[in-house]
Amino acid sequence: MTQKVAPKPEPKAVVSVVTPTAPVTAPVVSEKSLMASLQTALAAGNFKLVAQVSQELVKYQRTQEQAAADAKSKALLAVTLEVKTALDAAVKKLVDAKKLDLADGVWYSQDFGDKSAACRLIKATAKAERKSSGGGTGKKFSIGTAELLQKYGGMEYKDGQTFQQTYEADSDKNFRFGIRNALLKLEGLIT
Repeated sequence: MTQKVAPKPEPKAVVSVVTPTAPVTAPVVSEKSLMASLQTALAAGNFKLVAQVSQELVKYQRTQEQAAADAKSKALLAVTLEVKTALDAAVKKLVDAKKLDLADGVWYSQDFGDKSAACRLIKATAKAERKSSGGGTGKKFSIGTAELLQKYGGMEYKDGQTFQQTYEADSDKNFRFGIRNALLKLEGLIT
């Protein structure tokens, strides 16, 4: 007996469209309303709500402080070019009058909190030539490591090994530098 199985109908997709009836707006929050909410929560003894409202109040105050700082920065940017132009004009007059011929630059600072101004005339000096620029330009000796090993290689260095055996045992340049220094001390070239 064979039974025919009818294919299952596939479920149809259901699409629902939601149209908003009114635009969603965030409630308007002010410091005064947050303080009132804080007082209400304190009076009710609901300390979880007190903590939550306090955090919102701090966020609000930080936002207000940041907005005020940003406004001040924008105002200063507008005036910066005007101040720079005025200072450049004053310095240019001194340069044209050849009063700043010995200087390479002018550094000017005025802190309004201290009511003090500082002005320095800058003279660039030639930099002293370096004695060493790295890369193996240290002390040079007329005798090489190979010659020192021929001369002192058979002598005991450490742990019953000779200078030659110790030198050949490790190819690390820092390790070999230590051996070379010991050989130079034996030769009397360094102390």
